[in-house]
Amino acid sequence: MNKERIMSLLGSESPFERLQAIRIVRDRNLFSLSDILVEMLRKEENELVSEAIVETLKKFDVPEVSRAVSTLFEEDRLYLRDLAVVILAHHKKAAIPVLKEKVKDKDKHIRKLALDTLILMNDPQTIDIISLALDDSDTNNLIAAIEALGDFEAHDHAPKVLSILKEARDSFLIVACFESLMKIGDEAIFREVNKAFPDPEYFPDFFLVPYLKFAVKFPYRDYFQMLLRLVKKKGESFHNEIIDLIKSYVTFNKELEPSKKRELCSAIWDLSRGKIPSISKYEAIKLLGQTGCKDYEQKLISLLDSDDFFEQIGAIEALAFINSKEGIEAIKENLSKFPSEELKEIAKEAIKKASE
Repeated sequence: MNKERIMSLLGSESPFERLQAIRIVRDRNLFSLSDILVEMLRKEENELVSEAIVETLKKFDVPEVSRAVSTLFEEDRLYLRDLAVVILAHHKKAAIPVLKEKVKDKDKHIRKLALDTLILMNDPQTIDIISLALDDSDTNNLIAAIEALGDFEAHDHAPKVLSILKEARDSFLIVACFESLMKIGDEAIFREVNKAFPDPEYFPDFFLVPYLKFAVKFPYRDYFQMLLRLVKKKGESFHNEIIDLIKSYVTFNKELEPSKKRELCSAIWDLSRGKIPSISKYEAIKLLGQTGCKDYEQKLISLLDSDDFFEQIGAIEALAFINSKEGIEAIKENLSKFPSEELKEIAKEAIKKASE
């Protein structure tokens, strides 16, 4: 079948003939007809024919076809723009040159479509092109690029994301920066964040969760006073995140100075007495043992008589952690009084551990 006949069938009123022609175009790799296929896609009302065009254009992964498909970015109809994103994502390397151009287009919507396509490719080779959007004037485009670089763990771009964070005023942009830096930042970046934002305890709640997740990764020793302020002001509202942060700080910094340990133990105890769920009370009380708060031995022993099951478990485990002889004796004495078999088993395990 010659080219003229194929083009005639492509323009046929019969969906069957159009499908027949599209299959021939695909099977013969007639890339030169891609412009016609793109134009057909703009007008096609038959779903099967549209799907056949899309599948054919996906297969034609050469730069000239990618460029033809990219013209759909300018369409008013959303579904055509979305189809262009899907097709170009399949083209991968072939689409890179045109997408690099489009990501710098004067139209912010076209820039976003190019960015979406690059992200959909899920290919680390696109990182440098995605990073061009870090200079985008549109906040939505900027957020998309920052999130993508975080997902790719593109550590080289952490300083740029940090500089954007320092100047950011949009709440969603700030959150995106924190979430990305959590993945691509390091301790030096986290220190710079805290220089720029020295009072995180006054962050809006919206910012605090991603900030705390970042802090958990790099709780450097000099972070201590910030940690105490966060425990005091945000401990009840963000008990899970704050407890994780304390655990991380203790793990990273191991031996604490006696004065710092006293301050931290006091903060943990106060948190455990606050209005937090029982399971978080358990975590906080156990953390007293993990932190080595031996001065809280008597308070922990008193919790063995608590009406709260989780407080009792936390006290048992904390006393075992600090290897409290008086505490272990108190556990033995209370063994028969504990109301549940589960609690008794936990107590027996603590006693056994202390004797090893």
